[in-house]
Amino acid sequence: MWAALEFRSPALLRYVAPLDDGELRWRPPGGGNSVGWQLWHIAEVEDNWVRQLLLGEPRRYPFGASVRDAADHAYPPKRALLAYLAEARRLSRDRLAALGAGDFERPLEDAHFGTITVREMWAGVVTSFAWHAGQVPLTIRLLRALRDGRAAT
Repeated sequence: MWAALEFRSPALLRYVAPLDDGELRWRPPGGGNSVGWQLWHIAEVEDNWVRQLLLGEPRRYPFGASVRDAADHAYPPKRALLAYLAEARRLSRDRLAALGAGDFERPLEDAHFGTITVREMWAGVVTSFAWHAGQVPLTIRLLRALRDGRAAT
């Protein structure tokens, strides 16, 4: 699971590195999510789904609210979003290291998916990361194309 989480992280960070805070907040036409939203959502899901389902702890919102409830202008700066992502990843590494092989088949109850195993919960974290991290370069490509007055390719 750790390898799956980390496999595409360096690429995501390379895509985000040249962006400024304004570019992070830019939303594609038609109501798409900004790169900042994607980063915040990735960290929030990785931290809170595990926190709630596996550890039985309440959700935590280091920026005072969920990304789903935050206005675009209220997004934290890039350095804070990247710090949250790094913290969530460190917590995931520690949480995974604390599990024994047999723990992965333990059942958990999720409000949306019903009964799932610890393995399936972590698979959900991995796929959520992949989905949202994959949207980042597409959003950046659209941002640059519209900024430069050309068609997105």
